[in-house]
Amino acid sequence: MLFHEKKEELDSDIYKDYQVLCGIEEEFLIINKSGKLAKVADEIMVKSAEILEMDQQFLSSLQVKIRGLDAEPSPSQIEYVTLPLPPASLEQAVKEGRKLLTEAAKQIGVKILSQSLHPVQSDPNPISGTHINVSVQKKGSLMTPEEMRIVYNYLWDYLPEIIAISANSHVYRGNANNIASNRCANSSVLKPNGFATIQIPENRPALVPMRYYGRMRYKLKIGFEEDEFSKKVITNNRGDRLVDITPRGPFTNISDDNDELPSRNRIEVRIVDVQYNTEDLLDIAYLCCVSALHAINLQSSGDILKDSYHSINIENAIANGNEATFQRKTGITESIKTSLSRWIEETYKFQEYLGISIKNLPIKKFQMEISQKALDIEYETRKIEKLRQQGKTYVIIELVDSRIVRDQRGQRYKIKSGTQVRGTLEAKYNFSYDEVDGMAINFNKIKVVNNLVVQNLRIPLRENDRILKVQSESESLFDRLSRDFF
Repeated sequence: MLFHEKKEELDSDIYKDYQVLCGIEEEFLIINKSGKLAKVADEIMVKSAEILEMDQQFLSSLQVKIRGLDAEPSPSQIEYVTLPLPPASLEQAVKEGRKLLTEAAKQIGVKILSQSLHPVQSDPNPISGTHINVSVQKKGSLMTPEEMRIVYNYLWDYLPEIIAISANSHVYRGNANNIASNRCANSSVLKPNGFATIQIPENRPALVPMRYYGRMRYKLKIGFEEDEFSKKVITNNRGDRLVDITPRGPFTNISDDNDELPSRNRIEVRIVDVQYNTEDLLDIAYLCCVSALHAINLQSSGDILKDSYHSINIENAIANGNEATFQRKTGITESIKTSLSRWIEETYKFQEYLGISIKNLPIKKFQMEISQKALDIEYETRKIEKLRQQGKTYVIIELVDSRIVRDQRGQRYKIKSGTQVRGTLEAKYNFSYDEVDGMAINFNKIKVVNNLVVQNLRIPLRENDRILKVQSESESLFDRLSRDFF
């Protein structure tokens, strides 16, 4: 292995004493028929419950694979979470989790979007991604802190490769901006985490803050029993968990995990972009699973080394995706294809042991076109949209011909030609997109229509309407304060 220092002969069969479990959390955005974000996560929850009530066979199948559906910060997001499963059970779990979401979405007239970013409305939020949780443990035991450290550091070294092969958010704010993963580039909860170390508690009295019946109190620890489970895995001093990769469970300094059971010890990889192709998602999850076994095997013969070019390689992966190149200690530059091929070859034997098969990596993956390309944008009123994008949103416009508008109650009004109207510019988007298996996978065209918002009315604008005066928000605020608004 590239990042392994061998010190003694390898016990090649040590991995056969271990089992691997993997859990997947897939977050999705929700769009309506016109392609705009739809804030209906709660409605999908309700409809999913109704579907399962009506289909007991589907319910029984899901109960041994899926933990449940979870809400996300935005009501236009939803996720399913699998149970920790043997790797060979992941494929059916992913298919059934997606099936539940797409069927519920279909019944309420919306679509599940299998992309990390909405090409226009993610600014940068809402952002969706996929989290892969891996645990490896000796049969009949728990994943120890030392095992967590070694698996974490192995996967930490290979984060650039994982980012590069999953990068799938090329379009941001309507434009392809030469960044392969705009999700990783713009997310506030994918901060880079550090190389893992083991912290052994000091053998002395210690005051531990705790909340007791709503009040902050203390408990006094006199000492500790010195065994492998008294240690903690530390990757950052703050105990942050909203990072690109992190150890999880009570053997860390993450306060959110203090009350978890030791059986929940795992490594969480959080930087995977949403994959529309199920095989691509499974390939990444399987690669994490075989790497966990490989790490355990390597532990018996030496140490996992820290990639000294980690930050540079992460940046390159985020920017270039499957065209990334990586710096190595030998002074050479290595392509993602070369690194990935070696990685898969080194872990190949563990695929058979786990009963899985990596299908698209490394060759097929690099032959596939990216799912989201630069968008064909059609403007009905290009000059007006240009003003809006420049922040000139407060305007007086003279309408060149009459318009029929409706208020929120459906009441119709006619505005005569030549009328001068003061209001705020807004953009309305209509999208065309492709679908596979009930999911929206690729936006291919945007039609931008500008309206003038006047109280509760939205007046559609046309290219030849006359713009009489424009202001930015700050200019408009100054005029209002000085009582000279237009």
